[in-house]
Amino acid sequence: MNDFYIGIITTIAVIGLVEICRFLEKRLIAALTLVGIPFIYIGFAWHDMLSLTYTIIGAALFLALSYFGYKGNFMLIVIGLVLHGVWDFLFPFLSAAAPPGYDIFCFTIDILLAVYFYIRVRPLKQMGNKEVLMPD
Repeated sequence: MNDFYIGIITTIAVIGLVEICRFLEKRLIAALTLVGIPFIYIGFAWHDMLSLTYTIIGAALFLALSYFGYKGNFMLIVIGLVLHGVWDFLFPFLSAAAPPGYDIFCFTIDILLAVYFYIRVRPLKQMGNKEVLMPD
Protein backbone atom coordinates (compact mmCIF):
# COMPACT_ATOMS: atom_id res chain seq x y z
CA MET A 1 0.00 0.00 0.00
CA ASN A 2 2.94 2.33 0.61
CA ASP A 3 3.89 1.97 -3.07
CA PHE A 4 0.50 3.40 -4.02
CA TYR A 5 0.89 6.38 -1.68
CA ILE A 6 4.44 7.04 -2.85
CA GLY A 7 3.12 6.95 -6.44
CA ILE A 8 0.47 9.54 -5.58
CA ILE A 9 3.00 11.79 -3.83
CA THR A 10 5.42 11.48 -6.75
CA THR A 11 2.66 12.32 -9.24
CA ILE A 12 1.61 15.36 -7.22
CA ALA A 13 5.24 16.54 -7.20
CA VAL A 14 5.59 16.06 -10.97
CA ILE A 15 2.30 17.84 -11.70
CA GLY A 16 3.25 20.63 -9.30
CA LEU A 17 6.57 21.13 -11.05
CA VAL A 18 4.94 21.18 -14.49
CA GLU A 19 2.32 23.68 -13.30
CA ILE A 20 4.89 25.94 -11.61
CA CYS A 21 7.13 25.93 -14.68
CA ARG A 22 4.52 27.38 -17.04
CA PHE A 23 7.14 27.88 -19.74
CA LEU A 24 7.33 24.09 -20.19
CA GLU A 25 5.24 22.75 -23.04
CA LYS A 26 2.94 20.14 -21.52
CA ARG A 27 2.70 18.21 -24.82
CA LEU A 28 6.47 17.83 -24.86
CA ILE A 29 6.67 16.89 -21.17
CA ALA A 30 4.01 14.21 -21.71
CA ALA A 31 5.87 12.85 -24.75
CA LEU A 32 9.20 12.78 -22.93
CA THR A 33 7.58 11.08 -19.95
CA LEU A 34 6.17 8.34 -22.15
CA VAL A 35 9.56 7.89 -23.84
CA GLY A 36 11.55 7.83 -20.59
CA ILE A 37 9.57 5.55 -18.32
CA PRO A 38 9.98 2.34 -20.38
CA PHE A 39 13.75 2.69 -20.27
CA ILE A 40 13.70 2.26 -16.50
CA TYR A 41 12.62 -1.32 -17.15
CA ILE A 42 15.57 -1.84 -19.48
CA GLY A 43 17.80 -0.99 -16.54
CA PHE A 44 15.98 -3.52 -14.38
CA ALA A 45 16.09 -6.25 -17.04
CA TRP A 46 19.70 -5.83 -18.15
CA HIS A 47 20.81 -9.14 -16.59
CA ASP A 48 18.04 -11.31 -18.11
CA MET A 49 17.94 -11.65 -21.91
CA LEU A 50 14.24 -12.60 -22.15
CA SER A 51 13.15 -9.74 -19.88
CA LEU A 52 15.45 -7.39 -21.77
CA THR A 53 13.84 -8.44 -25.05
CA TYR A 54 10.36 -7.72 -23.67
CA THR A 55 11.43 -4.33 -22.38
CA ILE A 56 13.14 -3.28 -25.62
CA ILE A 57 10.02 -4.18 -27.62
CA GLY A 58 7.89 -2.29 -25.11
CA ALA A 59 10.19 0.73 -25.20
CA ALA A 60 9.99 0.80 -29.01
CA LEU A 61 6.18 0.71 -28.87
CA PHE A 62 6.01 3.53 -26.31
CA LEU A 63 8.56 5.56 -28.29
CA ALA A 64 6.37 5.26 -31.39
CA LEU A 65 3.22 6.25 -29.46
CA SER A 66 5.07 9.21 -28.00
CA TYR A 67 6.43 10.42 -31.33
CA PHE A 68 3.15 10.13 -33.23
CA GLY A 69 1.25 11.54 -30.27
CA TYR A 70 3.49 14.58 -30.12
CA LYS A 71 3.51 15.14 -33.87
CA GLY A 72 -0.17 14.47 -34.42
CA ASN A 73 -2.89 13.05 -32.21
CA PHE A 74 -2.02 13.77 -28.58
CA MET A 75 -4.45 11.10 -27.43
CA LEU A 76 -1.81 8.54 -28.48
CA ILE A 77 0.32 9.78 -25.58
CA VAL A 78 -2.57 9.53 -23.15
CA ILE A 79 -3.34 6.02 -24.42
CA GLY A 80 0.37 5.20 -24.20
CA LEU A 81 0.49 6.24 -20.55
CA VAL A 82 -2.53 4.06 -19.77
CA LEU A 83 -0.98 1.17 -21.70
CA HIS A 84 2.23 1.63 -19.76
CA GLY A 85 0.17 1.34 -16.59
CA VAL A 86 -1.12 -1.99 -17.92
CA TRP A 87 2.49 -2.93 -18.71
CA ASP A 88 3.45 -2.13 -15.11
CA PHE A 89 0.71 -4.40 -13.85
CA LEU A 90 1.57 -7.31 -16.20
CA PHE A 91 5.37 -7.13 -16.18
CA PRO A 92 5.82 -8.96 -12.83
CA PHE A 93 4.00 -11.94 -14.39
CA LEU A 94 6.58 -12.01 -17.19
CA SER A 95 9.73 -11.23 -15.23
CA ALA A 96 11.07 -10.78 -11.74
CA ALA A 97 13.43 -8.03 -12.91
CA ALA A 98 11.54 -5.07 -11.42
CA PRO A 99 11.81 -4.44 -7.68
CA PRO A 100 8.87 -5.49 -5.50
CA GLY A 101 6.20 -2.81 -5.37
CA TYR A 102 7.43 -1.00 -8.46
CA ASP A 103 4.40 -2.18 -10.42
CA ILE A 104 1.90 -0.44 -8.13
CA PHE A 105 4.10 2.65 -7.77
CA CYS A 106 4.52 3.12 -11.52
CA PHE A 107 0.94 2.10 -12.38
CA THR A 108 -0.33 4.83 -10.06
CA ILE A 109 1.88 7.46 -11.66
CA ASP A 110 1.05 6.42 -15.24
CA ILE A 111 -2.71 6.48 -14.76
CA LEU A 112 -2.74 9.77 -12.83
CA LEU A 113 -0.46 11.45 -15.37
CA ALA A 114 -2.65 10.17 -18.21
CA VAL A 115 -5.67 11.81 -16.56
CA TYR A 116 -3.72 15.03 -15.87
CA PHE A 117 -2.42 15.37 -19.43
CA TYR A 118 -5.84 14.49 -20.87
CA ILE A 119 -7.38 17.34 -18.89
CA ARG A 120 -4.61 19.94 -19.23
CA VAL A 121 -3.29 19.64 -22.79
CA ARG A 122 -5.18 21.53 -25.44
CA PRO A 123 -5.75 19.73 -28.74
CA LEU A 124 -4.06 20.82 -31.94
CA LYS A 125 -6.10 22.10 -34.84
CA GLN A 126 -5.04 21.43 -38.43
CA MET A 127 -4.71 24.57 -40.54
CA GLY A 128 -3.37 23.67 -43.94
CA ASN A 129 0.00 22.01 -43.34
CA LYS A 130 0.43 23.65 -39.94
CA GLU A 131 -0.82 22.58 -36.56
CA VAL A 132 -1.79 25.34 -34.14
CA LEU A 133 -3.04 25.29 -30.57
CA MET A 134 -6.75 25.76 -30.30
CA PRO A 135 -7.77 28.76 -28.18
CA ASP A 136 -8.98 28.17 -24.64
